[in-house]
Amino acid sequence: MRKNGRTARKLRKLAWRLIYQLGQPDWADNHGVMLPVKHPLVSPGIAREIYLGDYEAKEIEIISKRLANDDVVFEVGAGLGYLSAYCAQRVGSDKVFTYEANPELIPLIRETHARNAVAPTVTNALLAQGEGEREFRIEDDFWASSAHREGGRAITVRQADLNGELARIRPSFMIVDIEGGEAEFFAGADLSTVQKICVETHPDVLGDRLLSEMFAGLVARGFALDFSLIRKNVFFFHRVR
Repeated sequence: MRKNGRTARKLRKLAWRLIYQLGQPDWADNHGVMLPVKHPLVSPGIAREIYLGDYEAKEIEIISKRLANDDVVFEVGAGLGYLSAYCAQRVGSDKVFTYEANPELIPLIRETHARNAVAPTVTNALLAQGEGEREFRIEDDFWASSAHREGGRAITVRQADLNGELARIRPSFMIVDIEGGEAEFFAGADLSTVQKICVETHPDVLGDRLLSEMFAGLVARGFALDFSLIRKNVFFFHRVR
């Protein structure tokens, strides 16, 4: 039976129904990373995705195939701390830097890292051009929280200067999932040290034209789209030598 085959998924779904009736575990394994499934910030829908191995599955497939031991990772939109924990397991905590605008998630991110015996650098800030403050909207399902969507609970968060952080860290691998902020993000980003980009796009927020312009901008700056790793709205770009 294949690990992620149809039969295995049916068994996991059955097990999830039984677990949900009997009481959820506190943590579950998701592709080698332990993630919280019983926490006030983790909705039942997110917990189910984690347990079934579907949480950030497209991103982890791409990253697992393209992350190299010498990469320096720059993640924007940490969420639960899953991808940063996975990357730190692979390349070491000292080469992983992750940013999350939602201050409510920071303690949970650190819990995830501690549970997996890693310690990437975590910064609570929204990245854009210049230092300052920015309105950010928090949704009940944290993964829909954004500075670029309507609705949710509005708070004010710190804005850190994107290019200042890029110049300081000099990353080679960039991971971006910022719920509709990706076009603005890449338009102003200095990508001179970046060789690889994994980005989740949000056509429901940005539309086809803005995303097409974003793609064209990346290609014009020397990146190529890896057509073998297109996973719905998640894409991988690499610099053409």
